[in-house]
Amino acid sequence: MMRSFGKLFFIVFTLFFVYETAAQGTKWKRRIIPNKLKTQLFHSTQSINLPTSETLQKGDLFFEISHRFIPTIKSGSKEFWGFDGPANIRLALGYAFSDNSILTLGRSNLDNNFDLSFKHWLFESKIFSLPVTSSLLIGGSWSSDVNYSYENDFDLFQFYGQLIFNTMIEKKLGIGLVPSYLYNSHIQCETKEYSFTLGSYMQFYFSDMYSFIVEWNPTVTGWREDYNPVSFGFEIETGGHFFKIILTNSSDLNASQFLAGADKKFSDRDLRFGFNIIRIL
Repeated sequence: MMRSFGKLFFIVFTLFFVYETAAQGTKWKRRIIPNKLKTQLFHSTQSINLPTSETLQKGDLFFEISHRFIPTIKSGSKEFWGFDGPANIRLALGYAFSDNSILTLGRSNLDNNFDLSFKHWLFESKIFSLPVTSSLLIGGSWSSDVNYSYENDFDLFQFYGQLIFNTMIEKKLGIGLVPSYLYNSHIQCETKEYSFTLGSYMQFYFSDMYSFIVEWNPTVTGWREDYNPVSFGFEIETGGHFFKIILTNSSDLNASQFLAGADKKFSDRDLRFGFNIIRIL
Protein backbone atom coordinates (compact mmCIF):
# COMPACT_ATOMS: atom_id res chain seq x y z
CA MET A 1 0.00 0.00 0.00
CA MET A 2 2.78 2.43 0.94
CA ARG A 3 4.66 1.66 -2.26
CA SER A 4 1.52 2.54 -4.24
CA PHE A 5 1.16 5.79 -2.28
CA GLY A 6 4.79 6.65 -3.05
CA LYS A 7 4.24 6.08 -6.77
CA LEU A 8 1.09 8.23 -6.71
CA PHE A 9 3.04 10.96 -4.87
CA PHE A 10 5.70 10.91 -7.60
CA ILE A 11 3.18 10.98 -10.48
CA VAL A 12 1.11 13.85 -9.05
CA PHE A 13 4.16 16.00 -8.27
CA THR A 14 5.71 15.38 -11.68
CA LEU A 15 2.51 16.23 -13.57
CA PHE A 16 2.06 19.36 -11.45
CA PHE A 17 5.63 20.48 -12.17
CA VAL A 18 5.34 19.91 -15.93
CA TYR A 19 1.99 21.74 -16.11
CA GLU A 20 3.17 24.78 -14.14
CA THR A 21 6.45 25.03 -16.03
CA ALA A 22 4.66 24.89 -19.40
CA ALA A 23 2.10 27.44 -18.26
CA GLN A 24 4.65 29.97 -16.98
CA GLY A 25 7.47 29.41 -19.41
CA THR A 26 10.75 31.21 -18.65
CA LYS A 27 9.30 34.69 -18.13
CA TRP A 28 8.86 34.36 -14.40
CA LYS A 29 9.90 37.41 -12.40
CA ARG A 30 9.79 37.91 -8.63
CA ARG A 31 7.00 40.30 -7.68
CA ILE A 32 8.09 43.63 -6.26
CA ILE A 33 6.29 44.66 -3.10
CA PRO A 34 6.52 48.40 -2.28
CA ASN A 35 8.07 49.25 1.09
CA LYS A 36 9.06 45.62 1.67
CA LEU A 37 11.30 45.61 4.75
CA LYS A 38 12.85 42.15 4.49
CA THR A 39 16.40 41.97 3.16
CA GLN A 40 17.04 39.25 0.59
CA LEU A 41 20.61 37.97 0.73
CA PHE A 42 20.61 34.56 -0.98
CA HIS A 43 18.58 34.01 -4.13
CA SER A 44 17.35 30.51 -3.28
CA THR A 45 15.60 29.05 -0.23
CA GLN A 46 18.35 26.45 0.20
CA SER A 47 22.07 26.09 -0.32
CA ILE A 48 22.69 22.48 -1.40
CA ASN A 49 21.17 20.46 1.43
CA LEU A 50 21.12 23.11 4.14
CA PRO A 51 18.45 25.84 4.16
CA THR A 52 19.06 29.56 3.73
CA SER A 53 17.09 32.10 5.74
CA GLU A 54 15.12 33.12 2.64
CA THR A 55 11.37 32.68 2.42
CA LEU A 56 9.01 33.38 -0.47
CA GLN A 57 6.21 35.88 -1.01
CA LYS A 58 2.74 35.01 0.18
CA GLY A 59 0.97 32.64 -2.22
CA ASP A 60 4.16 31.47 -3.98
CA LEU A 61 4.90 27.78 -4.46
CA PHE A 62 8.17 26.02 -5.09
CA PHE A 63 8.79 22.56 -6.49
CA GLU A 64 12.02 20.61 -5.97
CA ILE A 65 13.48 17.60 -7.75
CA SER A 66 16.86 16.42 -6.46
CA HIS A 67 19.07 13.45 -7.33
CA ARG A 68 22.14 11.92 -5.69
CA PHE A 69 23.69 9.15 -7.75
CA ILE A 70 24.78 6.31 -5.45
CA PRO A 71 27.84 5.01 -7.41
CA THR A 72 30.83 7.34 -6.99
CA ILE A 73 32.96 8.89 -9.72
CA LYS A 74 35.61 6.30 -8.84
CA SER A 75 33.43 3.73 -10.61
CA GLY A 76 34.84 5.20 -13.83
CA SER A 77 33.61 4.74 -17.37
CA LYS A 78 32.22 1.28 -16.58
CA GLU A 79 29.33 2.95 -14.70
CA PHE A 80 29.70 6.28 -16.52
CA TRP A 81 31.24 7.87 -13.41
CA GLY A 82 28.08 7.14 -11.41
CA PHE A 83 25.47 8.42 -13.85
CA ASP A 84 24.28 4.88 -14.59
CA GLY A 85 22.79 4.93 -11.11
CA PRO A 86 20.83 3.93 -9.15
CA ALA A 87 20.05 7.23 -7.44
CA ASN A 88 18.38 8.62 -4.36
CA ILE A 89 15.60 11.01 -5.42
CA ARG A 90 13.74 13.73 -3.53
CA LEU A 91 10.51 15.47 -4.55
CA ALA A 92 9.18 18.38 -2.52
CA LEU A 93 6.46 21.01 -2.74
CA GLY A 94 6.49 24.15 -0.60
CA TYR A 95 3.84 26.84 -0.09
CA ALA A 96 4.33 30.33 1.38
CA PHE A 97 1.20 31.07 3.37
CA SER A 98 2.74 34.41 4.42
CA ASP A 99 5.76 36.48 3.38
CA ASN A 100 7.63 35.03 6.36
CA SER A 101 6.59 31.35 6.46
CA ILE A 102 6.88 28.29 4.22
CA LEU A 103 5.36 24.83 4.74
CA THR A 104 7.07 22.05 2.75
CA LEU A 105 6.15 18.42 2.11
CA GLY A 106 8.84 16.17 0.63
CA ARG A 107 9.65 12.55 -0.09
CA SER A 108 12.84 10.58 -0.65
CA ASN A 109 12.86 7.10 -2.14
CA LEU A 110 15.39 6.06 0.51
CA ASP A 111 13.25 4.12 3.02
CA ASN A 112 10.24 5.87 1.42
CA ASN A 113 10.97 8.78 3.76
CA PHE A 114 8.32 11.54 3.97
CA ASP A 115 9.16 14.85 5.63
CA LEU A 116 7.09 17.86 6.66
CA SER A 117 8.84 21.10 7.62
CA PHE A 118 7.98 24.67 8.57
CA LYS A 119 10.36 27.60 8.07
CA HIS A 120 9.74 31.02 9.62
CA TRP A 121 11.73 34.20 9.05
CA LEU A 122 12.83 35.67 12.41
CA PHE A 123 14.71 38.95 12.01
CA GLU A 124 17.25 41.05 10.17
CA SER A 125 19.99 43.21 11.66
CA LYS A 126 23.45 44.62 11.05
CA ILE A 127 26.65 43.39 12.69
CA PHE A 128 29.90 45.25 11.91
CA SER A 129 28.05 46.93 8.99
CA LEU A 130 27.15 43.51 7.52
CA PRO A 131 23.49 42.57 6.96
CA VAL A 132 22.37 39.54 8.99
CA THR A 133 19.13 37.60 8.57
CA SER A 134 17.82 34.65 10.55
CA SER A 135 15.11 32.00 10.19
CA LEU A 136 13.99 28.94 12.13
CA LEU A 137 13.14 25.61 10.49
CA ILE A 138 11.47 22.72 12.32
CA GLY A 139 10.34 19.43 10.86
CA GLY A 140 9.68 15.75 11.20
CA SER A 141 9.96 12.70 8.98
CA TRP A 142 8.61 9.18 8.71
CA SER A 143 10.40 6.24 7.07
CA SER A 144 7.45 4.20 5.87
CA ASP A 145 9.22 1.34 4.07
CA VAL A 146 12.20 -0.18 5.89
CA ASN A 147 13.78 -3.60 5.51
CA TYR A 148 14.49 -4.38 9.17
CA SER A 149 12.46 -5.13 12.28
CA TYR A 150 11.41 -2.44 14.76
CA GLU A 151 9.46 -2.47 18.00
CA ASN A 152 6.80 0.17 17.27
CA ASP A 153 5.86 2.70 14.63
CA PHE A 154 7.27 5.63 16.63
CA ASP A 155 10.77 4.21 16.03
CA LEU A 156 10.39 5.29 12.39
CA PHE A 157 9.78 8.97 13.19
CA GLN A 158 12.55 11.57 13.38
CA PHE A 159 12.40 15.24 14.36
CA TYR A 160 14.78 18.12 13.69
CA GLY A 161 15.26 21.84 14.20
CA GLN A 162 17.59 24.27 12.43
CA LEU A 163 18.48 27.87 13.31
CA ILE A 164 19.72 29.70 10.21
CA PHE A 165 21.99 32.76 10.11
CA ASN A 166 22.96 34.41 6.81
CA THR A 167 25.10 37.37 5.83
CA MET A 168 26.43 38.84 2.59
CA ILE A 169 29.76 40.53 1.84
CA GLU A 170 29.94 43.12 -0.94
CA LYS A 171 26.76 41.68 -2.49
CA LYS A 172 28.89 38.83 -3.84
CA LEU A 173 29.78 36.36 -1.09
CA GLY A 174 26.91 34.85 0.90
CA ILE A 175 27.76 33.03 4.13
CA GLY A 176 25.47 30.77 6.15
CA LEU A 177 25.69 29.13 9.58
CA VAL A 178 23.09 26.47 10.46
CA PRO A 179 23.25 24.79 13.89
CA SER A 180 20.93 21.76 13.68
CA TYR A 181 19.50 19.20 16.08
CA LEU A 182 18.22 15.79 14.97
CA TYR A 183 16.30 13.43 17.27
CA ASN A 184 16.36 9.66 16.60
CA SER A 185 19.33 10.01 14.25
CA HIS A 186 19.65 6.29 13.51
CA ILE A 187 16.27 4.59 13.38
CA GLN A 188 17.82 1.10 13.60
CA CYS A 189 19.33 1.76 17.05
CA GLU A 190 17.58 0.29 20.08
CA THR A 191 17.97 3.57 22.00
CA LYS A 192 16.98 6.97 20.58
CA GLU A 193 20.13 8.72 19.41
CA TYR A 194 20.53 12.44 18.68
CA SER A 195 22.89 14.52 16.55
CA PHE A 196 23.94 18.16 16.90
CA THR A 197 25.63 19.56 13.81
CA LEU A 198 27.08 22.97 12.94
CA GLY A 199 26.49 23.34 9.22
CA SER A 200 27.97 26.14 7.14
CA TYR A 201 28.10 27.21 3.52
CA MET A 202 29.41 29.92 1.23
CA GLN A 203 28.02 30.99 -2.13
CA PHE A 204 29.91 33.33 -4.45
CA TYR A 205 27.77 35.07 -7.07
CA PHE A 206 29.68 35.68 -10.30
CA SER A 207 26.54 37.30 -11.71
CA ASP A 208 22.78 37.21 -11.22
CA MET A 209 22.78 33.94 -13.15
CA TYR A 210 25.89 32.01 -12.08
CA SER A 211 27.31 31.18 -8.65
CA PHE A 212 29.57 28.68 -6.87
CA ILE A 213 28.54 26.93 -3.62
CA VAL A 214 30.47 24.97 -0.99
CA GLU A 215 28.77 23.36 2.03
CA TRP A 216 29.97 21.47 5.12
CA ASN A 217 27.91 19.90 7.91
CA PRO A 218 30.15 18.54 10.73
CA THR A 219 28.68 16.69 13.71
CA VAL A 220 29.63 18.46 16.96
CA THR A 221 28.19 15.88 19.34
CA GLY A 222 25.92 12.83 19.27
CA TRP A 223 25.54 10.08 16.69
CA ARG A 224 27.08 10.33 13.23
CA GLU A 225 27.42 8.01 10.28
CA ASP A 226 31.02 7.46 9.18
CA TYR A 227 31.89 10.95 7.90
CA ASN A 228 30.80 14.60 7.79
CA PRO A 229 28.89 15.62 4.61
CA VAL A 230 30.78 17.95 2.25
CA SER A 231 29.36 19.26 -1.04
CA PHE A 232 30.29 21.80 -3.68
CA GLY A 233 29.00 22.82 -7.08
CA PHE A 234 27.55 25.48 -9.34
CA GLU A 235 24.13 27.10 -9.40
CA ILE A 236 22.44 28.45 -12.53
CA GLU A 237 19.44 30.71 -12.01
CA THR A 238 17.07 31.51 -14.85
CA GLY A 239 13.37 32.14 -15.30
CA GLY A 240 12.38 31.14 -11.76
CA HIS A 241 14.55 27.99 -11.88
CA PHE A 242 17.52 27.21 -9.65
CA PHE A 243 19.62 24.41 -11.14
CA LYS A 244 22.45 23.17 -8.88
CA ILE A 245 25.07 20.73 -10.21
CA ILE A 246 27.14 19.27 -7.38
CA LEU A 247 29.72 16.76 -6.16
CA THR A 248 29.26 15.32 -2.67
CA ASN A 249 30.27 12.46 -0.37
CA SER A 250 26.65 12.06 0.81
CA SER A 251 23.85 10.30 -1.04
CA ASP A 252 21.11 11.46 1.36
CA LEU A 253 18.58 14.20 0.63
CA ASN A 254 15.85 14.53 3.26
CA ALA A 255 17.02 16.54 6.29
CA SER A 256 16.48 13.70 8.78
CA GLN A 257 18.80 11.48 6.73
CA PHE A 258 21.37 14.07 5.62
CA LEU A 259 21.93 15.49 9.12
CA ALA A 260 23.01 12.05 10.38
CA GLY A 261 26.25 12.09 8.33
CA ALA A 262 27.76 10.67 5.14
CA ASP A 263 28.93 7.18 4.18
CA LYS A 264 31.94 8.16 2.05
CA LYS A 265 35.17 9.97 2.94
CA PHE A 266 35.56 13.31 1.21
CA SER A 267 39.37 13.31 1.43
CA ASP A 268 39.46 10.03 -0.54
CA ARG A 269 37.73 11.86 -3.41
CA ASP A 270 34.99 9.23 -3.17
CA LEU A 271 32.38 11.63 -4.49
CA ARG A 272 29.02 11.39 -6.21
CA PHE A 273 27.40 13.58 -8.82
CA GLY A 274 24.06 15.12 -7.94
CA PHE A 275 21.72 17.92 -8.84
CA ASN A 276 18.89 20.00 -7.39
CA ILE A 277 16.22 21.67 -9.49
CA ILE A 278 14.02 24.22 -7.72
CA ARG A 279 11.19 25.91 -9.59
CA ILE A 280 9.39 28.89 -8.05
CA LEU A 281 5.76 29.03 -9.18
